[in-house]
Amino acid sequence: MRRFVFPWGREGGTLAGMGFWKRIALIGFVAGGLLGPSVAASAADDAAAYKRAVEQQFEAWLQARWPEAQAEGVSRETFEREVKGLTLDWSLPHLVLPDPAYLGGPRLPQSLKPKAPARQPEFDSPERYFKISNLNALAAQGKTQYHQYKTVLTEVQKRYQVPGSIIVAIWGRETNFGTVRLPNDALQSIATQAFLGRRPEVFTEEFIKALKVLQDGHISRSEMRSSWAGAMGHTQFLPSDFLKYAVDIDQDGKRDIWESVPDALASAGNSLHSQGWIGDQEWGYEIDLPAGFDCTLQGPDKTRSFGDWVDMGITRVKGRPFPKEKLENQGFLVLPAGMEGPAFLVTENFSVLKKYNNSDVYALFVGKVADMIEYGAPAGFVGAWKPVDRFTRDRMLAFQEVLVKRYGYDVGNVDGLVGFKTRQAIGLYEKKAGAPLTCYPSKKIVDAVLGQQ
Repeated sequence: MRRFVFPWGREGGTLAGMGFWKRIALIGFVAGGLLGPSVAASAADDAAAYKRAVEQQFEAWLQARWPEAQAEGVSRETFEREVKGLTLDWSLPHLVLPDPAYLGGPRLPQSLKPKAPARQPEFDSPERYFKISNLNALAAQGKTQYHQYKTVLTEVQKRYQVPGSIIVAIWGRETNFGTVRLPNDALQSIATQAFLGRRPEVFTEEFIKALKVLQDGHISRSEMRSSWAGAMGHTQFLPSDFLKYAVDIDQDGKRDIWESVPDALASAGNSLHSQGWIGDQEWGYEIDLPAGFDCTLQGPDKTRSFGDWVDMGITRVKGRPFPKEKLENQGFLVLPAGMEGPAFLVTENFSVLKKYNNSDVYALFVGKVADMIEYGAPAGFVGAWKPVDRFTRDRMLAFQEVLVKRYGYDVGNVDGLVGFKTRQAIGLYEKKAGAPLTCYPSKKIVDAVLGQQ
């Protein structure tokens, strides 16, 4: 599914949209060719030759996929029909272009090399994910959709034990209730990601699964639209998700997550249920932490019973008690901004939401919108978001590397993102340094760690 985003711009087709050399070339041509052979024309020829060479390699790669497609149950007729004329989508972001196109082939021309941004963007603080206006708008629309599809959602909850409010919140977050345009040919996007993307093994498998979706006749090629990353339909399934979880709840003979809202909602419910959703549990609760609480106790590897957390001084916000029948349930703490923001005690259902999109703030966002739809909860959290420092991803990556190599801390993936393992590691460093415990990166801590490498 996602979710992840920074597409490079392309020059337009007008004179104003042309690059400098293209404008000079056009002026020279109009003036009678006074400039001689155009530098821009030469660059265009180089780019065209390079693309032709890569497309030839792609065509050979496609033909080599037949044994895998056959093993998946795709007929030769379907395979030949769908790969015939299939080309790369050069407009997709984050392509990894080979240089040269193949051994001894054309080199990657300068015009096709991605241009580095003038300044690397800083990653946003968690607070920016929870804009009150966005939450209110999505919840208001969600309530309308919830009531419109109440009959379907009731049946889905009966089958899969997933609340309709959770499903509607996912639908709203993924495609704004189906209003977000999906501009891409799913098969072409997925094939391009498989051949030129950052995760070729993953998308090669998804390409074969996409052929199987077409083989089974649930959707035509022209209607099988997706995001640039290949996520399809109202609820943004990759082909493998479709084959595992898509449901024909409207009983028209097709599992249609593109045009049938009932099928899409039921498919999302089946996905969550199949990946471990527990029907009699909430996703989680906002909590108050006692003074001096050890924030390194956050994360799923620190799971314990709700009763144990209560014994450690944790309470629900506004003094509300946890239901007595839930005290034996297992839960863990999520502190998206460490001690600098709201705190949450979550259940295994929170982890299931992260299987839809592996992000703490995504799961919190869905849970919050669902609570607003079902219970009329306010958009804001009780806990305040405090100002936090911002960093580029490269700087955070360097920070993580030092935490691992110099101090031996487990930061999870060294990826420049502040996940729960990195927050734990920051807390451990703060303890060692005798600093106030925040479990979130600050300029002071990051500068100190990087200054000691």
